Amino acid sequence: MPRQGPPHRALWLALALPAACLLSAQAHGQSWRPDKPVEIIAASGAGGNTDKLARTIQRILQEEKIVSTPLNVVNKTGGNQTIARVYLNQHAGDGHYLELSNPTLMANHVMGITEQHHSDFTPIAVILDEYTVFSVRADAPFKSGAELMQRFAQQPDSLSIGLTTRGGANHVALALAAKAAGVDMKRMKIVSFKSNAESMTALLGGHIDLVASSASPALPHFQQGRTRIVAISAPRRMTGVLAEVPTWTEQRIPAVNSNWRAFIGPKGMPPAQTAYWEEVSSRLSKTDAWKKELAENFWEGHLLTGNALRDFFAAEYKEHQEILGEIGLTQSR
Repeated sequence: MPRQGPPHRALWLALALPAACLLSAQAHGQSWRPDKPVEIIAASGAGGNTDKLARTIQRILQEEKIVSTPLNVVNKTGGNQTIARVYLNQHAGDGHYLELSNPTLMANHVMGITEQHHSDFTPIAVILDEYTVFSVRADAPFKSGAELMQRFAQQPDSLSIGLTTRGGANHVALALAAKAAGVDMKRMKIVSFKSNAESMTALLGGHIDLVASSASPALPHFQQGRTRIVAISAPRRMTGVLAEVPTWTEQRIPAVNSNWRAFIGPKGMPPAQTAYWEEVSSRLSKTDAWKKELAENFWEGHLLTGNALRDFFAAEYKEHQEILGEIGLTQSR
């Protein structure tokens, strides 16, 4: 018979080898750092909202020395953000490429704009929430969001609504509120504009009756008394200038929706690279500079990573399937 080693030596090897592998993996996860310039991919052109946010993040990460290698913002426009994501996945498994994403990651697939599914990318971190505000002219007969939805429930096509993207976050926020109020969403009159600024101009000119937009383009008119913001899609009241604006939920219309922003990476990123960018996102969220940006832009900090983020993406996709299906914007596959 072949000679066998002492039993205790075999036991030691059985225990030690997995432990050594674990320690090696942990060390690798802790030691990965970018070793060349990093690209933050923005799906808007220079000066667009996504570009501005990407450059703000770039500045803070460099000024706070959170990331030591150069960070470059790369603009890839077109296809309702699909071009940016095609470019991202051309660098599979490489943590030197990130995209600053938003709910089009769900809507584009649901509406048949692209074959790109959110699971085709590596989720890294949600970093903020931006909510939709609903503006009417100051002389409008509606004093609240509840009164507005009562009118829609009675006559869905009697008012026209301006927004920038069909199936986008502001459209979804409107549809969720309308559904909760019992409105026939397919009969609502939607008018698309190239920008929120254009839709606000149309509202003030009497060409449309309601605008669903982010807060920033709506607030100057609100503060000057030319418009009234009748509701916000936030889960609770905001602070500052928006403190007097009631949520839909306060008005007994259970509708909460966020135009969140998140970092995603290309498919196949190793766990060590994902962990590095999760830590970067966490450190970013704790800086005073980031908190200042959140306050100035009427955003809320929202850090979500790991399994909680994957569950969030799955829930977001399901919600987009349901609500966009009800307003006739889905494409069967």
